[in-house]
Amino acid sequence: MTTKTVRTLTILFAAITAAGGLFEGTARAQQAAGKRYPELGAMVLMADGKRMRGFVQQSNANGLLFTLVEGSPGTGYAWKTQAVAVAFDEENDIMADARAAWLKGDYQAAADAFGQVAENYANIAYVPENFATEARYYQIEAMRHLGKWAEMGPLMQTPTGATIETHLPEFFRKQHQLNKLWASLGAGDLEPAKAEVSSREKPVIGNAKLLPAPSFVKMPQRELVQIAFMRAKINEAEGKTQQALEDYYRVFTMGYAYEREVANQSMKAALTIQSKDPKLAEDKKNSTLWAIQSLAYLYKNAFGAGQIDPGLEKFAVIPELPTVKAPAKKEGAPESAPAKEGEKAPEAGDAPIPEAATEKPAGDKAKPDAAGAAKEKAKGEAKAN
Repeated sequence: MTTKTVRTLTILFAAITAAGGLFEGTARAQQAAGKRYPELGAMVLMADGKRMRGFVQQSNANGLLFTLVEGSPGTGYAWKTQAVAVAFDEENDIMADARAAWLKGDYQAAADAFGQVAENYANIAYVPENFATEARYYQIEAMRHLGKWAEMGPLMQTPTGATIETHLPEFFRKQHQLNKLWASLGAGDLEPAKAEVSSREKPVIGNAKLLPAPSFVKMPQRELVQIAFMRAKINEAEGKTQQALEDYYRVFTMGYAYEREVANQSMKAALTIQSKDPKLAEDKKNSTLWAIQSLAYLYKNAFGAGQIDPGLEKFAVIPELPTVKAPAKKEGAPESAPAKEGEKAPEAGDAPIPEAATEKPAGDKAKPDAAGAAKEKAKGEAKAN
C-alpha cells in the first residue's frame, strides 16, 4: 500500500464547507472526536455515465466528498443524482490480511484485522458496497463464531456497522438479521430469538404432539444449525435441559460441515449439562455416565485437538460398557451341518429345507460318474474271464 496523505480536520472542514454543506454535520462530529482518515484512490461512476479518477475524502448519507488531486479541497457529489458507484484502487491490498485469516479459520485474528479496517476507513461507510462496511460485517461474524455474542451489539452501532443493511449487497443481509439475534442473546435478551425460533417451527398438530419439541420448517442448513442452537440456549435458560440436549446433539451432528465453531460450542454446552446430572454421583456405572464419557472422549480426540476443559477431563475416556453374553443354546437343539463346498451356508433367519426336498424321488437312478462307470466295466470283464 502506498503512503496516503492523512488530512487534518482543519483542511477537511474547509473542503466540506466548500462542498456546499453536504458534509457539514459529519465534519463537526469528526472534529469533536479528533478523528483523521486517509484519502483513498478511486474511480467514481457518475449518474451521466462518465467516470472520474481521484481520491475519496469522506462520505455520508447525502453524498461523496471527492477530489481530483490528492491533498486538495474536495467537491461534494450527491448520491444517485450525481455519484452512483465507487471502485477503490487498493481494496484488495487493504483487506488481504483479514481475508486470509478468515479463510484459515483463525477467527480471532480475522476479527482483529477486519475491525482495524472498519475503524481506519470509516469515512467510506456510506459508499455503496464499500469494503469498510464489509469488514465490519465479517468482524461481527468472527465474533459470532468465537461465541463472543455480547460484543456483537456494540459493533453494530458503529458507522460501518449501521450501514451493513443499507450499503452491502443482499447476500449479507440474511445472516446479518440472524446476527442481530445473536447480539440479543449476548445481551441477555431472549425474546427476539424466541420469536424467530417460534416462526420457524412447524405447527404442533396430529402425531407431531408426540415429539419432545416441534420440528422446524424447511430452511438452508446453515440457518437451521443456528436456529436449533438458539432454541437449545433458550431451553437451557428456562431449565428445559432435556430439550436443550436434544438440540445441542442435533447441532453438532449436522452442523460440523456448515458451522464448525457452533458445532464445537454445542458439544461443550451438552457436556456441561450432562456433567451436572445428579445420576453421575451414584456409585455405579449407568447410561448417564456412558453418555458423557462417549461425548467427552469424542470431543477431546476428534474435535478438540486433544484438549478439553479441566472439569471434563475425567470423563474423556472410553466407556466400560457391560459385556452382553450370547443366549445359551437349548439342550437337544440340532446343530446345523457345515455347508458343502460350493454351497451357500445357511444364514440366520433362513427357513429349514425340508428333508423331502433334499431326497431324490423314488425310482430315479443317479447317473454314474466316469470313475464309477470304469469300475463297473472292470468288474464285468473279470467275471467274464
